[in-house]
Amino acid sequence: MPNDTVTPDRTQDTRERVEVELAVAGLHPDRFGLRWQRNGWRKAFPGLGEVVFAPLGWQHAQCRSYDLIDGDREPLDALSLVVRLQARVWGMPPEELVPVNILAILPDTGGSVLVAYREDLGFNADGWLGFAIAAGGRSGTLVSHMLGVREEQRGTQDLGWHLKLLQGYEALRAGHRSAVWTFDPMRGANARLNLEKLGASVRELTLDKYGVLRSDLYGNVPSDRFTAYWDLVSAVTHGRLEDVRTGRYQGPDPELVRTYPEITPDNAEGLAAEVPLAARYRIPADIDDLMVADAQRANGWRSEMRAALSPFITVKAARLAGTAEAAPIEFGVNMRPGAYDVVAFATDVRSPGDRENWYVLRRRGGES
Repeated sequence: MPNDTVTPDRTQDTRERVEVELAVAGLHPDRFGLRWQRNGWRKAFPGLGEVVFAPLGWQHAQCRSYDLIDGDREPLDALSLVVRLQARVWGMPPEELVPVNILAILPDTGGSVLVAYREDLGFNADGWLGFAIAAGGRSGTLVSHMLGVREEQRGTQDLGWHLKLLQGYEALRAGHRSAVWTFDPMRGANARLNLEKLGASVRELTLDKYGVLRSDLYGNVPSDRFTAYWDLVSAVTHGRLEDVRTGRYQGPDPELVRTYPEITPDNAEGLAAEVPLAARYRIPADIDDLMVADAQRANGWRSEMRAALSPFITVKAARLAGTAEAAPIEFGVNMRPGAYDVVAFATDVRSPGDRENWYVLRRRGGES
């Protein structure tokens, strides 16, 4: 007698396999002008010539490279250069960098280490353009850890976007269906890449995710972080990427965004109780400029963000369980569920030097 329970399982397996196959096709590097060559990809960029995108593994500890120290070349291997580049881009001390021995095994976890460099110069202090680091796991979700782009190339060639595309493609090939990563909510450029150009969304805010960061980039400030969720098998994701590739995607209409109620620290609790379909929250036009001009105001804005967003989105924070002893066993995590996701990022430039940045929050389960 046939076993009726087998067919639904097979049907589900087939459906999931087809979803992944379609996702791999949707994120295939060929769609974005990247050409396969040996063990990586290449693409011509204006002003840069041929740019190579290559995955690194343990074997690249044998790959010769160099750094520049006071104008002199210091020989080192490709993985060691990635460690140096983390410090250069993020301004972090050595103990907070991903070391060579971890970079070497990340591909074994289903993660990846991807680098971009000018073909004519090579992957070294002169030719490097960017890198992306991610870890895998059993959950089916890639955990992206770090993305960096050479300073003079930021915002000019979409190198970070291309690195994320390849990261997503490699994640699908490794068996993942989604990717997550954290980013500083105060940084509009990061929000634009993650929410608009990649089509990710934010599901939660974690308070002091990495403790107080010592960083030339961030300063010594609390590390409150959004967690971005990127659905790699979603047709919506693939459609967004295609629209960005072809230049059709224009982003949210600032005038429409202005019709949404604005969240402030003072009205957040009351506004959340009204359960609007959508709301907006403003961040600084440029947090780095604000830090230079008025560090007190910049840090105060970060504190205000906690009060403003906590009634809306899911918030995680460390919990000290019962005693004053700061022992590891005493610490847990408090989570306050929220009914909203951050789904878009809007920018309105009304005149030179007059920029407004807004996050768009939408209630889950609400009408489109």
